Amino acid sequence: MTEQELVARAMVWLSGVEFLSYEFVVRESHGGVFLQASYEDPDTYSSEPAIQFTRKWLLSPEMSESEVIQTAFKCCLTSMEHRTREAFKFCGARIFGPHFEVHDLVQLCAKGRENAGGRNG
Repeated sequence: MTEQELVARAMVWLSGVEFLSYEFVVRESHGGVFLQASYEDPDTYSSEPAIQFTRKWLLSPEMSESEVIQTAFKCCLTSMEHRTREAFKFCGARIFGPHFEVHDLVQLCAKGRENAGGRNG
């Protein structure tokens, strides 16, 4: 199956999917075919209404209808986890936020090991 055929076929399959106000799109980009959803929700930091986009999910030309629909489901699950991490606060801080830089997390882990004083964990 060509990439164009995969895009067309996946969009037909996804036309039966409903999840909140999410809209799904499949397109060719960066040498592959991707599924992505969008929805309108206030920006986490500015509270301004905005179109939000999920991460992109790579689709393979060999994927079946079931695999594409399951990928859309995983897209929704991952998006809801992301939104939960943005909204969950402890003492006013988004301690499990999804927008931390990985190198900052490495430094935090190293600092935690130093402060553990030899404790396991």
